[in-house]
Amino acid sequence: MLFKSNRSVERFTNRQDAGRLLANALLPYVADIPRHNLIVLGLARGGVTVAAEVAAILGARLDACVVRKIGSPTQPELAIGAVAPNGVRVLNRGLIADIGISRQGVDQLTATVEENRQSLDKQLRSGRPLPDLSGKTVVLVDDGLATGATMRAALEYARHRAQSVIIAVPTASPDVIDAFELQGISTLSLIAPRNFRSVGLWYDSFDEVTNEEVISLLREASRSVALESSGHNTAPGR
Repeated sequence: MLFKSNRSVERFTNRQDAGRLLANALLPYVADIPRHNLIVLGLARGGVTVAAEVAAILGARLDACVVRKIGSPTQPELAIGAVAPNGVRVLNRGLIADIGISRQGVDQLTATVEENRQSLDKQLRSGRPLPDLSGKTVVLVDDGLATGATMRAALEYARHRAQSVIIAVPTASPDVIDAFELQGISTLSLIAPRNFRSVGLWYDSFDEVTNEEVISLLREASRSVALESSGHNTAPGR
């Protein structure tokens, strides 16, 4: 299943607005999937805010995938790779060779970033374990894709555990979307313009998402799962 949508959306008010539009675009593609087999993973931090709206509309479980990019030592904003849960690391080896970073240098950078990733994961998840993705359809959600480095790491983490994976974002560089599609990954982007430039350009409000916001969203999602398990959840679509 491959899909890419360039709907009549020009920009988003905020991440919540983007999440609602994204969820409605996803509905036809997940209509036949039992909701207990569907899980929405937001890439922390910003992607969790979008994913919370997606999960609510789809009637799916919400969780987070804490990923962190590995920045170049001379240009920290330039991603040479990324790390994800369970020791996953993806690297842009061509870029690393062009910059001239040694293997030892890459390993040192990775160790530092992974330590920070684990610390953030522990804080955001409040000690809750990673979700069991076995047999699930996983929807990986971020607020947008510029280079795709962190999404590639999240995909590597999810695809070897889940039954199937969908990448869904409000906006993305078309080159990044094309790269995922060439791998046979189901992808959805509402806005994928040739003049992409940056994620925040397509939002009226693109404030930084705080740890506290993510913790609150995940805590509420965890309570909903607990209620469902106890038989008290009466939400439609379950």
